[in-house]
Amino acid sequence: MIIKKISIENYLCYNNVKEFELSDGLNIILGENGEGKTKFFEAVDWLFNGSNHNLSSLVSAKTLNETEIGEDFRVKVSITVEQYEEKKIISKSFTAKKTADNECSTTNYMLEGVEENRLGERNQVDGANLLDRIFPFQIRKYSMFKGESELNIFESEDALTNLINLFSDAKHYDKYSEKGSFLREKAEKAVEDSTKSDKKNEVLYKSLESDILRLENEKHKYQVHLNSTLDEIKKIEGNLQSAESHVKNADTLETINNRIKNIEEKIAEANKRIDENYTTSLFDEKWIAVNFESIHKEFADKVKQLSLDRRKQQSEFDKEQGIKEGERKAKAELLNNAVPLPDNIPSKVIMEEMLHDEICKVCNREAPKGSEAYNFMFNRLQTYLQSQVKKEEENTNDEPLFKKDYTNRLVNLSVSHEDDLKNLREIRTTIKDLFEFNADRKKDIELFNEQLEKEKTEREKVLGDSSIAEEKLVNVLKNYNSWQEDWKQKGKEQLDYEVKLKDIEAQLKAKKDEKDKIDLSSANSFLIKTRTILRDIETIFKDTKEKKFDEFIEKIETKSNNIFKQINIDAFTGTIVFEKRNKSNRTIVNIELQEDGRIFYKPNQSLLTSMHISILFAISELATEIQSEKFPMIFDAPTSSFGENKTEQFLNLIYETGNQKILLIKDFLHTDKNTKVLSIKDEFKNVKRNKAFWVKLERPFDPNNLKTINTQVITL
Repeated sequence: MIIKKISIENYLCYNNVKEFELSDGLNIILGENGEGKTKFFEAVDWLFNGSNHNLSSLVSAKTLNETEIGEDFRVKVSITVEQYEEKKIISKSFTAKKTADNECSTTNYMLEGVEENRLGERNQVDGANLLDRIFPFQIRKYSMFKGESELNIFESEDALTNLINLFSDAKHYDKYSEKGSFLREKAEKAVEDSTKSDKKNEVLYKSLESDILRLENEKHKYQVHLNSTLDEIKKIEGNLQSAESHVKNADTLETINNRIKNIEEKIAEANKRIDENYTTSLFDEKWIAVNFESIHKEFADKVKQLSLDRRKQQSEFDKEQGIKEGERKAKAELLNNAVPLPDNIPSKVIMEEMLHDEICKVCNREAPKGSEAYNFMFNRLQTYLQSQVKKEEENTNDEPLFKKDYTNRLVNLSVSHEDDLKNLREIRTTIKDLFEFNADRKKDIELFNEQLEKEKTEREKVLGDSSIAEEKLVNVLKNYNSWQEDWKQKGKEQLDYEVKLKDIEAQLKAKKDEKDKIDLSSANSFLIKTRTILRDIETIFKDTKEKKFDEFIEKIETKSNNIFKQINIDAFTGTIVFEKRNKSNRTIVNIELQEDGRIFYKPNQSLLTSMHISILFAISELATEIQSEKFPMIFDAPTSSFGENKTEQFLNLIYETGNQKILLIKDFLHTDKNTKVLSIKDEFKNVKRNKAFWVKLERPFDPNNLKTINTQVITL
């Protein structure tokens, strides 16, 4: 089937009727972004696969604007094809009626078909039926692609398997294989029933059936584990291969980063050791008092005098009040009427210490127990202790001379300050040492910062030589070694699962052979022979289907690689490999790009695109061989990642491959910076093609107003 003409009428940017008279070979449609190239693809896709939903969104705004309210017009896309020397036309259309400014209603949606024989006679036929006859939906699925992202239609595990089943001879054996399995299962059941009728073998037979079922379940379980492990191994190998190109830089980067981290830690440590909280030190560390020793001396003298005056007044007060006459007399006798010391001086602890040591540590003389000095100290201690006990018999009417003990507090404060004087005298040295220490740390930080800048410059050089970002580069080395370990571990698991499966298979065979021996000795011989024949038939059908399946894989793999090499002539390609394996009791086929027997992970987009196109072209060729008919292929922007030089080589090779192809590309166009005039580059003259078109918007137009948009079609 060859598309001879595509007609687009009042569809989006195509105002009125625009026609593309196509050739049997390579048709190239040039168009800048937003000039109508993609709308051409969408119009054809709507014809093949579109529905009648939201039709008003497909109406040309320019046509609608030029139509009077109440009038209508047709929106239509049609193709004229040639098949077996007969002309066929398929049209999809609807009527748009303008109801108000920028608004319309739609009616009369239809898909029409017309067949014209060699004599020129035309017959109206069902459009959907005609479309499926001339361009089957199974083939269309592998014939139209929008952008590079849609080229990989084989991401699904079942996609390629379904394709092979569609086109290969293996599909013809499905019904025979299913029938063979059905008949074999019936024969197995008949033999089992016959054997079980012999009671002497019933127990052993059931035990064997139970063992076989258990082993089958174990086999399935380990097969699932094996498949999962194989998938993980492939993933790890992909990570390792991707990382290997960066490991050298990653290793260098890790070394530099470790040095940078070490320097930054030293800077942080130096900053931590710098103490410039001088305001706090002025008060908490009493730096503010460093020059106030003279004030303290004056304060101590005043407190001393105040204490003396207080004691004098208290002594006089005690005498006048006649407190405890005997005590007053004793004091007078002891002190010869001198002003007595306060009861708490010396302190209780000191008095007890002197009594224990039998020495007066005030005058540094011995005071043996029983001596006058000893008794004096003992009585002094008792006086203090008694002073601490509340006198219940005191006359509550007597008022003390001093209601508060502020003088004692001042004395204690003065004593405390006296103890601090030594530290205050050392503050000057402390301040000097701290300022010098801080200055030295700041010098260290300056040196560290110089080293840090050098290391960062070196790191920038390493990153400049790498194709990935720093964060990813750091993660490469971090993950690389663990990936290596995981890969080894998974390899071991794979081997273990394969050994286990082999052992289970051997056990299964032994159990089935033992079960068959019982069948031979117990079951009807006719049933045994029938089962044997049906087993052989089932095996033949399955093996034949598998062989045809493998043959098709080999054929599509060979064709794909031949086209792949042509598209990437004089450039690295690798090899396209179709990998078949069983997964969950079904066959799946994956596509791999390999180099030297290893999967080539993360190839560039250009290589991926050419690989996918090669497979699609191979499918197209195989479809032609199987169906004895050619089918067109339509691509919108399939080579965006190629660049013009490779695109030129690609198009020249496509020109030689045969089959009708329609490629929509934006290459070989140039816009003048000053005049904004759009033109075709001279390089396009070197591109081989059977026919070429240029779609571009009619100038002038308002880019913000769809009513001014109309795509022109220029045949080159």
